[in-house]
Amino acid sequence: MSNSGAQHFLASSTPLNPDKAKQGFASAVTANARADFALSVKHGMLKSNNRGPKEQAAQLMKLARRKAVERGFDDAIYLLKQALELDSKNRKLHTTLGEVYELMEKRDKAILCHIEALRLEPQNPECLAYIGSYLMRIGQDEEAINYFQDTLKFAPNNEVVFARMMHLKRQKCDWSDFDKARRKIKHNTKGMSAIDPFSFLSLVDDPDLQKQFSVLAAKATKVCKTETASFTAPLAKKDKIRIGYFSCDFLDHATMFLIGRMFELHDREKFEIYIYDYGAMNDNAGRLRAEKSADVYRHVGGVDSETIVELARADGLDIAIDLKGHTKGNRINLFDHRMAPVQISYLGYPGTSGVEAIDYMVADSVVVPPKYRKFYTEKVLYMPDCYQSNDDGRKAAAFKPTRADMGLPEDAVVFCSFNSPYKVSPDEFDIWMKLLKLVPDSVLWFYAARDHIQANILAEAKRRGIGPERIVFAGFAKQEEHLARLPLADIFLDTFFVNAHTTASDALWAGVPVVTKAGKQFAARVAASLLHSVGLDELTAATPQQYQALALKLARDKAYLADVKARVKQGIETGPLYDTGKFTRNFEALLEKTLERFNAGLKPDHISLT
Repeated sequence: MSNSGAQHFLASSTPLNPDKAKQGFASAVTANARADFALSVKHGMLKSNNRGPKEQAAQLMKLARRKAVERGFDDAIYLLKQALELDSKNRKLHTTLGEVYELMEKRDKAILCHIEALRLEPQNPECLAYIGSYLMRIGQDEEAINYFQDTLKFAPNNEVVFARMMHLKRQKCDWSDFDKARRKIKHNTKGMSAIDPFSFLSLVDDPDLQKQFSVLAAKATKVCKTETASFTAPLAKKDKIRIGYFSCDFLDHATMFLIGRMFELHDREKFEIYIYDYGAMNDNAGRLRAEKSADVYRHVGGVDSETIVELARADGLDIAIDLKGHTKGNRINLFDHRMAPVQISYLGYPGTSGVEAIDYMVADSVVVPPKYRKFYTEKVLYMPDCYQSNDDGRKAAAFKPTRADMGLPEDAVVFCSFNSPYKVSPDEFDIWMKLLKLVPDSVLWFYAARDHIQANILAEAKRRGIGPERIVFAGFAKQEEHLARLPLADIFLDTFFVNAHTTASDALWAGVPVVTKAGKQFAARVAASLLHSVGLDELTAATPQQYQALALKLARDKAYLADVKARVKQGIETGPLYDTGKFTRNFEALLEKTLERFNAGLKPDHISLT
């Protein structure tokens, strides 16, 4: 789907005819509109070039799109309204205005623009796709699916819409057309011009394709052809190395559950920590923790990209770290400008960024073995243990529920799946239902917070000969409460294409063995890395058959299960996964090595500490 979302805004510009511009912006030179006139000059509207009203409107739209990507929302709105005065029947102008309002979180105004665009072209697939994408972003999944289906009637080869539709279906465990989706995405990717990489992660395990998707998305978000700053080696010496972390997830979110403790443990004798929070201001514990742990905390939500970039450079960052990648709300295009001598991708997105100006990504030898390096645009910073930071200070809620409290049979073998439902496919579910048949005194404890997800899962279980009494549903719980209920499970069953990440480290922390299958792409190898770090590689399968056999052995052999649980506990207590201090020192050592290479005049290269 071309031009869908802020990531698809273009960034080129051409000057306009001065006479036409002056006529079109007559109000801008009135006594009460000097600010508007200044904007006209600022955006080059008064430069010479003979163009008609429609051409001028198209040019203004291009300028507005660039401003929107850079978070210059007021400028973008101004430009688009002026364009609509020139060409009020232009569907794309209404659509673009709607996209800008969405980014500003003015949803009522946004949907009115999208509806007006659809009124102008009722069967335009791009317009239908925009409304579907808008509905997806505000959580109206059912309506979004309907619009995506209508889009595909008029544009059956729109792979991005198809992937988004399938992702929404996966979120509610609707697996109709699942095999068709995998075949279609894997074999019909040529010619794509704009991509939502996250939507593809759970549909195919193919690191080469994921790299292609990320590169396309990075190019679509790019607002500058070349980096707008360069840094000369060697850098001037400072008392401390300045690290800047960029994200909108400095709140009660998986990112902060994982990395919050590391922020607090950074060596303040060597490093200064800057946090650039472009999320909404809030008072929840995660954001307050981030602010408290930073030497300098900057809330830059709603601030335009140019200002953030200038601020980061003025702060004299040595290293800029993106914690978002291609996930919701990212501003990865900030890194195109080059905010620091070294730029790194970490934690937020389980794959390559595809951004040319990001030099490194943090990984480990399990998630990115040397043979797979070619599928990542960055050079790899290899952590000696697991790449994932964890919080050794986490605590479970004081109240410890019983199995009866959770609706679980007291003496049953409890398999559990606490992954987000979108990660679950028929491939895993087939095995899970076979396990329930092979272990009669067992249940599946399945995370599903919504009724329609539960209904779909029960229907899928029935098709496989499993009654509803064998499925127990778990709803949403806060972090502490979730950690308190997890020990009630016996065996955590992982998903394949996108493993459990934070959810798996939670399970291990609670003493629950995780059975996983290692795939090829980053997202499909995270649980294997976690298990490796606690000394339990034996629970990582290479095939679905081996995965089933491992889970079955744990369920049937009580002595083996008890032994594995004891080793999980020992691995957590004595291993590196929850040794946050050691992790932080290793992380810092890798960062120092990137600066050593830069100061020596060397290009980025793969770095490890061993």
